[in-house]
Amino acid sequence: MNRTNKLILLIAVVIALLTLLVAASEMGLLTDTNNYKVNLTELNEELTLDMSNWNYDEENNIYYQIGLVYCTDPEATEYESLGIYVPGDYFKSEQNDNGTYKCTVIDGHVGNYSASNAPIVMPINTAGYSAQKAPTSYNAKEVKDYTDAGFIYVNAGCRGREKGGNYSGGAPWGVTDLKAAVLYLKFNDDTLPGDSERIFSFGHSGGGAQSAILGASGDSELYTPYLESIGAALIDRNGNKLSDSICGAMCWCPIISLDTADEAYEWTMGQYTTDGTRGTGTWTGALSDDLASAYAKYINDLGLRSHNGRPLSLEKSDDGIYTSGSYYDYMLQIVEDS
Repeated sequence: MNRTNKLILLIAVVIALLTLLVAASEMGLLTDTNNYKVNLTELNEELTLDMSNWNYDEENNIYYQIGLVYCTDPEATEYESLGIYVPGDYFKSEQNDNGTYKCTVIDGHVGNYSASNAPIVMPINTAGYSAQKAPTSYNAKEVKDYTDAGFIYVNAGCRGREKGGNYSGGAPWGVTDLKAAVLYLKFNDDTLPGDSERIFSFGHSGGGAQSAILGASGDSELYTPYLESIGAALIDRNGNKLSDSICGAMCWCPIISLDTADEAYEWTMGQYTTDGTRGTGTWTGALSDDLASAYAKYINDLGLRSHNGRPLSLEKSDDGIYTSGSYYDYMLQIVEDS
């Protein structure tokens, strides 16, 4: 093959490759999103919120939709959907023939908020890291206090520790699902009322723990492969990366720091008991003492400081295991003040 023919063949190959790339891009298979495994066409087709399908509770002035699947490839359909509940004053609506409403956002005000700056609140009721079933019916009592205050209320289901037909593993799937719900809201930010940069989660116990994790792990790449696997909206309609971070997390008695929970218990409670399994001369009693000592090392390695900048640490003591030092005094003062 002479040089001219080789050049013609090379040009033909390049043109063919460019054609394939253009076609793939138009199909949504390629995006400028740090190589996320996403399909923009699927996101647009499956995750775009239908603004002509709202239900209306006239008595409580609440518009709502439930059963909104927030990812394109859900593993557990019983859990991976959400409900959105909107104060009625944030919408202008037209009733459809089937009784639903076509809504557009207006500059309405409820309480201290408007349709443009209303916070979005997400409950996480996953006690003991249980799953949270997605809403399948409407109950105004669950949401009215929030919508009356001007909040957008979003109830997203998520997987948890239960087994069964919809079980797909424990952690990190619960927080993964919650992140996918956050991304769904941001993907539809252009049509929904409320400020998607002011999303707040709240929960107690295991729900408080997952609320804390959701708040602390915003945009962590550790979750990317899990979000990709369920088809979360990692990008917006223009192919730009979406953030799964939230504005704040309210966490009541959260079950967190499980890696040090045993040590914390033995330092706080176990070392003061000499009965039963913590009896003198038993190996379990010795284990309790070792765990209490390990907790002191954990606290000292954290480099904690008080509100006024004073270093907090535990020190060895003659009476008890590491029951002296600035950390001990600080915690004792908090307990006494409470």
